Amino acid sequence: MSAEIQTPSQTVPLELAPNNDEASKSGINRGESLQKIVRYDLREEGSHVLAVSLSYSENIISKSATSGGRVRSFKKLYQFQAQPCLSVRTKASDLPSRDAGEKERRGPGLSRYALEAQLENLADGSITLEHLAFEAKTPFRSTSLNWDVPYLDMPEPEPPMLAPREVMQVAFLIEEQVTKGDELAKEFTKDGRSILGVLTIRWRSAMGDAGVLSTGWLTSRRKGI
Repeated sequence: MSAEIQTPSQTVPLELAPNNDEASKSGINRGESLQKIVRYDLREEGSHVLAVSLSYSENIISKSATSGGRVRSFKKLYQFQAQPCLSVRTKASDLPSRDAGEKERRGPGLSRYALEAQLENLADGSITLEHLAFEAKTPFRSTSLNWDVPYLDMPEPEPPMLAPREVMQVAFLIEEQVTKGDELAKEFTKDGRSILGVLTIRWRSAMGDAGVLSTGWLTSRRKGI
């Protein structure tokens, strides 16, 4: 038994689990069944085809002996559409700069940004946000301004749940830090935007299916000339 999935851009072989069961080695008797599980993280929108191939031989049982029959094989195709479960729109706004210290005050202050993101549930059912993090690129540091911010003498809040088509706003404070040697190691795009980092979101559907989304490199606004 083998399986593969055809995405809009490639064909990927899939691992069948469990892969060391006795039925796969010795075969199955009349009335028995064999079950396998495949896992694959969907990363593309559009039409997908899951192809499952099976080869087997039938044993011919007679009163005198048991002999092997001819080998048979068949393939089953399962086509489905993959659609995005979560929509993310981001915006980075400039904040007043922060002084790095007396030694650095001769030049411009350290940059600060407010990163806002709008999350919309595009699925047919509710989803629960399990993880939301902004992985800042050096020399930036991020601070969450969302439900996971700890409060004194307050119980930890439950992860938020989004109903179908519900929209939620989240935000992070992005601050530039001084690197070793007092050198600022900011990276810029070709049009002069600062590269801030990547936003990663993990969620789980009402049926327990897990999902993850990571944006590309998020940048600041282009500085005016």
